[in-house]
This record gives sequence, structure tokens and C-alpha cells, in this order.
Amino acid sequence: MVVGDIIEALDEGAPPETAQEWDSVGLQVGTPAAPVSTVLVCLEVTDAVLDEAEAAGAELIVAHHPLIFR
Repeated sequence: MVVGDIIEALDEGAPPETAQEWDSVGLQVGTPAAPVSTVLVCLEVTDAVLDEAEAAGAELIVAHHPLIFR
């Protein structure tokens, strides 16, 4: 599985066109072609979440809140 596969699945459940125009959605860091076997899901990316992702060997973090608002 690659990051792009997960993005496609998320986009089916929450289509990007339904987001508010000020909301940053989609892949913010990385490449859709990157392989992924472990995903960490969180509300907001914090230093603690980054530490947890690293400890878990997660290649992808899926967060409800974007890293940067427009």
C-alpha cells in the first residue's frame, strides 16, 4: 500500500470539495508514492504525536486538524 491509496480512501468518505475554502486538506508533507504499512491517527499533530509515530514506526500520520491553516 502507498500513501496515495489511503488518500483515495479518505477522499471517498470526506470529499475534499466539501471542505471550507479556508481549510487545508490533503497531503501536506510527503509523496503519494511512498510505501506505508503503519498509520497513526490523531486529532492534531504535536511533538508528542511525532514522538509516538516515530516509536511506532508509522510512515504516515492522518490528522483531523491540518498542520497549517491558510
